Amino acid sequence: MNLSKTTYFQIISHLILLLFQLLFWNFIIDDAFITFRYAKNLYFHQQMVFNVGEIPVEGYSNFLWVLLMTVSFPLNIDPIVFSKISGMIFSHLSVFILYKLAFLLNKSEKFSNFVIVFYVLTPNVALWSVGGLETSLFSFLLLISVYFFIIDISKRKNNPIKISPLFLVLLSLTRHEGLIVFGLTCAFFMYLLFKNKEISKIQKLYQLLYFTVFFVIFYAPYFFWRVFYYNNILPHTFSAKQGILSLDLFLGRLVFYIPLILLLAPVFLLIGGNFLKNSKFRFKNEKKLYLVLLILILSILLLLITSWMPGFRFAVPIISLIYLLLPKSLNFLTILGRNYRNDVYLWKNIKIFTILAICVSNISLVISFYPFVNEYGIGLRDCNITLGKWINENTSNNASLAVWDVGALAFYSNIRTIDIYPYSLQDLHVYNNPVDADYILEQNITFLILNDDYFDYIKVDSRFLSNYRLIFYAQLYYADILYNLDYIYQVYLLNDYYIPESAINALINSSHRFYI
Repeated sequence: MNLSKTTYFQIISHLILLLFQLLFWNFIIDDAFITFRYAKNLYFHQQMVFNVGEIPVEGYSNFLWVLLMTVSFPLNIDPIVFSKISGMIFSHLSVFILYKLAFLLNKSEKFSNFVIVFYVLTPNVALWSVGGLETSLFSFLLLISVYFFIIDISKRKNNPIKISPLFLVLLSLTRHEGLIVFGLTCAFFMYLLFKNKEISKIQKLYQLLYFTVFFVIFYAPYFFWRVFYYNNILPHTFSAKQGILSLDLFLGRLVFYIPLILLLAPVFLLIGGNFLKNSKFRFKNEKKLYLVLLILILSILLLLITSWMPGFRFAVPIISLIYLLLPKSLNFLTILGRNYRNDVYLWKNIKIFTILAICVSNISLVISFYPFVNEYGIGLRDCNITLGKWINENTSNNASLAVWDVGALAFYSNIRTIDIYPYSLQDLHVYNNPVDADYILEQNITFLILNDDYFDYIKVDSRFLSNYRLIFYAQLYYADILYNLDYIYQVYLLNDYYIPESAINALINSSHRFYI
């Protein structure tokens, strides 16, 4: 069977992506278990809540992903495995749609092949396809939304039937940032309609109304349900994670992304050089202009409203859009050679060298986060998941837990859990009163899992000193992995709650993660 060069490129790209996914298979982020808990409660109790029977709090930011994860429970599939397989499927679909989109923009199979190779050689893509969260789904929906929007404004320029609003709805249901993407897309569509001299004002108004009303019809029911169910217009996750915007916070996030910016420097230099050299590109190429605006707005959101996670999770969807601007920028090197020196062969070699430099730079990203994510994934399995299951096996349904990390511990313990993180995602009282020891201690919580970073306001309280005893320490990861600090939990048990010493000793003897 004779396969085309493009087919070979695509097969190789999918294989590279699969190899990276297998490399990162051990990794899953603790936050993913928050999604699993909401999905579990939705399926078994028909409540979109963290704690069944309590006031609903919107402690997630990935509604469509929660719904998808709910499917794992009737199928009796481990949600970890289900989330990883789902993420892998969407990441491979992203490769397919990225090729289609690159070809739509550049009309070149060769350059489209380069785009998908650059994409799969960026290990962040594979990492967050198996990380348990919605990153791959959001990336796929972003790419397919852009793809159909570009089709809508080119092949169907005077046709009011637009497909892209449907995918923009799904994008907005996956993450709230999708609503910003829709707003920008709608404004850009309005700009294009204003420029179009071929259709009447009535037709322009009709097309704009169709575009916006289609979106609103499908998004509005979710929006009003969310507002009335959670009694909050703004998502609580936005309020909790954003905090008070300050220059220090902004600069801290910028510093966090500097390694990624440096490693992608060859990409930015090429695109920037091409952009400055070809001034007509800025406004006459509507498709590329739309991509640039999308990249800018998503990058601003990246610095304003996102939180830390390994492997630059929130940058993954943006990276795919950046690579779409690369093909013509690579061609820019050849054009530059013709303008400044007749040795085209030399400039062709420079182009090949640049492509290899981008590939090597992308792969080198592994060095920046692999040691941590590998140890973190092992630690989460050996410590948090093991401890959560142990609590479940040794407690009754009326037991309770208060902990900073409310992911795997809460999901596997399967008991009422108070999120005592200062910017609590799951408990509005803690969020509004982050150092209220009365709220925690008056409830006689069964397990208090604390650490040395924050909880002095509890540890010095006389009720804590008289009612709780330290039963063991639990170690998630070690000092040589991140920040030169160990991450150790102190597990306290309410004196009135009985757990056999044999059960405690059995856990301690089972792993070096648990010790007295």
